[in-house]
Formats: sequence, structure tokens, C-alpha cells
Amino acid sequence: MSDLVSIIVNVYNNEDTLRNCIISLIAQSYRDMEIILIDDGSTDSSSKLCDELVLTNSRMKVIHKMHSGIGSSRNSGLDIATGKYITFVNASDTIKPNMIENLCMAMQNYPIDIAICSTSPSKSLLTDTKFMTLEKEDALRQLLLEKNIKNTVLGKLFKRELFTSIRFSEDNSEVLTKLFEISNKIAFTNNCYYICENDEKFARSSLINRDIRLMQLYSNLKIYCQYNIMVNIQLEFYDCFCNNMPVINGENMYKMFMQIINDNEDKIIPFLSYIQKAHMYLLANDYGNYKRICPVLPELEL
Repeated sequence: MSDLVSIIVNVYNNEDTLRNCIISLIAQSYRDMEIILIDDGSTDSSSKLCDELVLTNSRMKVIHKMHSGIGSSRNSGLDIATGKYITFVNASDTIKPNMIENLCMAMQNYPIDIAICSTSPSKSLLTDTKFMTLEKEDALRQLLLEKNIKNTVLGKLFKRELFTSIRFSEDNSEVLTKLFEISNKIAFTNNCYYICENDEKFARSSLINRDIRLMQLYSNLKIYCQYNIMVNIQLEFYDCFCNNMPVINGENMYKMFMQIINDNEDKIIPFLSYIQKAHMYLLANDYGNYKRICPVLPELEL
């Protein structure tokens, strides 16, 4: 008998996409699943649609709750999930028919706690597929760079026991980091099994705080943390200047930005794009001038 997988689906005003999402879950080649719909106080017809869909498949159940955010919704799903493995899907997204089967196969064939696939808004086919198992620090490095592993729980299969001590909150920027920290090994494939409409967004201040904590805990990750902190500070200044908004805690952020450049400019430069380098040098050279010319520069977040 195969191991039960709990799929926790966050639903909030997704009347246009919910049906396609659920069809993609029911169509999975892996059959031993429970699908938990968490209706987070939808104000459109999503609530009614959840009730209708649950009647069509015995593996589905629904919880209706007052709107309290995606973190609270995922926690509600975790509270009733009975599977050996847990995965999360947003009702705006779909997954490919073999996602659960392939991630479960990785779990069963390797001594890992998390199996990860790529997420993308497109359905493009890869010509060069990769599969790798990663130690904790290697996985955190990939997460910091966000080239292979994105800072989201989407497109990932977790052992259920990882959530014994970890829960979601309003700001979930550290959830995946903490899950990696209590894991032994993690597997990643660049096969895109999860088709997402939107990446999860986090406040840059929370990401900076996360990276400062990681830098203090893992000395080997210092350069990657500093790269990430510097980029987030640049983006914060850029957005505020372009939108004529004040920079919160700007003086301390600028001191941190300059300290990183002074300490490790040569090691961080290889990670930066041409546009990122130009913004970095202009901001470091003259804060006031950068503030004036920033809106006419090439866009930073590409």
C-alpha cells in the first residue's frame, strides 16, 4: 500500500481557477491522496464551488473559515491532515499529472525529508533535466540565491513530522528556511511540475532579518546572505525613490549596504547582473544623486 499524501489547497476568491486546479489534483497518477480545501472566507462563488466539488470525490474535504490569510489557512489544513506527506497548492495554480508520484518516488528512494520540483508560470519542456540531493547548507544556499529553489512551500513535498514544531504566520518568509534547518537531506529536480500564476511575495525587511539570522548561524553562507541582503536593500531604495516614498530605517540600511560592499564587493560582484552592478555603484558613490536619477535608470527588478 502506498503512503497517503495530504494536499492542502488554499482558496480565496478563486471562482475562475478553482475547478481547473482541482481537476489537476484529481488527475494525479498517484492515487493515495486526501485533498483538503481551505476556503478562507471567499466573497465570490468559491465557497459554493468547494461544496459542489467535494461531493464529486470521496478523497476531498472542505473547511470554511473567516478570512484570516494564507498562513492561517495552511495551519487549518495541517491540523486535520492525516497523510505521511504534505504538499501545498494555491487554488489559482495547477500541477502536472505526475507531480505527486515523482516527488513521492524521490521520498521513498532517497533518505530525504523534502522533495522539490521547479515552479513556473509556463509549461515549457526541459531538454536537460537535473536531479540532486542536497545537504542542509547546500539547500539553504540554493534558497538564498533563488536560482533553483524558490522561497515558497509550493512545488514541494514534506514529511508530515516537519510541521510538529513549525507553523505558518502572517509573514511566512522564514517558514521554508526553518523547514530546511530541521531537515537532514533535501532533493531537487528542475522538472517543472507546478504551474504557478504568481510567486509568493515577502516584505524585504523580513527577508533581510532572515538572512541576518542565517549569516549568524552558518558562517559558510555569509557571502550568499550578504548578496541577498544587498540586493533587497537596493530594491527597497529603488522602489521608494521611484515611487516618491520614504525609506523606513533608511540610514541603518544604507550603513549595512556600504559595509557589505566594503567587506566583500569582489566576492559578491560575480552574482550580480549588469544592471544590478550599475545601480550598486551609483548608490554607493552618491546617495543623493542616485535618489535624483534613480527613476530614469534601467529597471532594477527584471
